[in-house]
Amino acid sequence: MLGALWSLLSGCSRSPAPGAAVTPFNPNAAGCYQRLEKVNPAFQQGYRDLAALLAQPAPLVSLLPGVVAAHERVLQAGRAAPPGSRLPEEDVYVCCLRDTLEGRVAREVKALVDADAGTGDARARLEALLAALHGLPWSGPKWTDHERPALEKHVRDALAALP
Repeated sequence: MLGALWSLLSGCSRSPAPGAAVTPFNPNAAGCYQRLEKVNPAFQQGYRDLAALLAQPAPLVSLLPGVVAAHERVLQAGRAAPPGSRLPEEDVYVCCLRDTLEGRVAREVKALVDADAGTGDARARLEALLAALHGLPWSGPKWTDHERPALEKHVRDALAALP
């Protein structure tokens, strides 16, 4: 369902070098990455910066405040810049960011579960990640009804599978 929405927007995961092909987390987001090359440079660079931030090895919970702050700066800069094309530029950028964030959440969840080795740490860390995702200040019906639940589903599914 989330993939279909992203596909409708135009289709995004890792921090690409300009012109480099990207493998999206959600295959339906591929078009976003292709279109990202055609939006204004503020959105292009902003996405690359955020993707690099999300690629850091630190726990995602510790990165989220910086992601939120950087995202707000990108939106301000992108909205202030002259349009680079007739595409819905902000939607393309957001699509890429959300796909990259979902990929990072999925990888983090897997790493937490795989590293637990019966210590019980995974449940506490997954619950902290779930709370952090739920607390993201983004709004709008698409975020609250589709995108945030898709991110949270990765965590909820892992929590449900724990003993």
